[in-house]
Amino acid sequence: MGQLGEGGSSAATISVAGLAAKGAVMQDVVIRNATLWDGTGSPARPGHTIHLHGDTVAWIGPESSPHSSSLPRGTGTMTIDAAGRWLLPGLIDLHVHLTFDPRDPDFLRVATLTPVAEAALRGAHHARLMLEAGFTGVRDMGAFGDANVAVRRAIDAGWTTGPRLATAGVFVTVRGGHADLALKQDVAVAQGIAVTGIDAVRDAVRSRAHRGADWIKVLATAGVMTGGGAPVGACLWEDDELAAAVLTATRLGRKVAAHAHGADGIRAAAEAGVATIEHVTMADTASVEAMSRNRTVLVPTFSAAQSVVREARAGRLSPSSTAFALEMGPRHVASFRTAREAGVRVGFGTDIGVPGTVFGSNGGEFAHMVDAGMTPEEALLSATRDAAEILGWPRAGTLTLGQWADAILVDGDPLADVSCLADLSRIHLVILGGRPVADRRPESTAA
Repeated sequence: MGQLGEGGSSAATISVAGLAAKGAVMQDVVIRNATLWDGTGSPARPGHTIHLHGDTVAWIGPESSPHSSSLPRGTGTMTIDAAGRWLLPGLIDLHVHLTFDPRDPDFLRVATLTPVAEAALRGAHHARLMLEAGFTGVRDMGAFGDANVAVRRAIDAGWTTGPRLATAGVFVTVRGGHADLALKQDVAVAQGIAVTGIDAVRDAVRSRAHRGADWIKVLATAGVMTGGGAPVGACLWEDDELAAAVLTATRLGRKVAAHAHGADGIRAAAEAGVATIEHVTMADTASVEAMSRNRTVLVPTFSAAQSVVREARAGRLSPSSTAFALEMGPRHVASFRTAREAGVRVGFGTDIGVPGTVFGSNGGEFAHMVDAGMTPEEALLSATRDAAEILGWPRAGTLTLGQWADAILVDGDPLADVSCLADLSRIHLVILGGRPVADRRPESTAA
């Protein structure tokens, strides 16, 4: 199975810069004879052609359509014969940590001691790996020193190539909570990220927004990797603190995402009005009913959960983190199914960046979601149409007229075998904004 890791790009990848160097600066891309799955929920359509002009989907129709023969050709146009392969919207991962180093089990120490500039460069490298794996949209759910904001600005400015990126900046926790640096007393930093009381919460939210965060991330319960003595199911925030975070963020045009493992934290975050809750590993009926009632989205992050369980069983985590991981792991799938039965909406997210995960392996989450009870189509919609709606990106997530020209060409039918999205050798082409950024087609390699 092809896989991107820390070392770099796959051998058969052509970057935007590489294409430009070959004089192939394109205004138009025409993909013919594709099996089009457009992300709207409509059935796949074989024998279709799509015309991408600039960064926009300009035309879609059957190969047999008279208009198909009048599409651009020649200089400035890249014409691709899909040969029946599946063409999908670019995928979106709603939960990653681009600036973290997943090879180190003590991520908090590494993250806090790494210079911000180094973390941002690492994040840019990881962003490229994700893009080459077919993820043209990403939400980064927390970094130290706003390194993830720096990555987003670098991508937006064209200094580096990466997916469309929304970031949460620095996450917000309470004293004694997940990621509170006081729990790592051998780590000396100038300033922590923990707050107490509604005035401090409001100030923290305003500060994150001022420094460029698109989302606000609150850590409502304890976390696996921090350790500490807090009960895993307890909400560590007061209700008025959570409410203040949501109200202040809303006034600033931001949404709030909440990290929450246990039922009390899940319920409190949902009642406070957060937009998404990450993990939801130990929910109960009352907490998922609160999510359903408040239309809160669940981002399950199975990839990370299973990775930290593996790390725990291998003896690479601290005793407290190991205990938490082994308690959480067996309950995660049951919690997810309980939420689904209650009608809770699901968004695709992996939490890649935590120990044991690998950037570029994000497509493996689809199989976890299917194993937990989703159909392949439901899982795909959670990473396309639904994820774009959660992010407030109306031009992303579907391949229809006027949408962003973000697409992937896949060797295989993901509705029959979703594992093809985890095999990079089968992600034959990745297009972002109308430009090919990764090309693994056998015919292009042979040429």
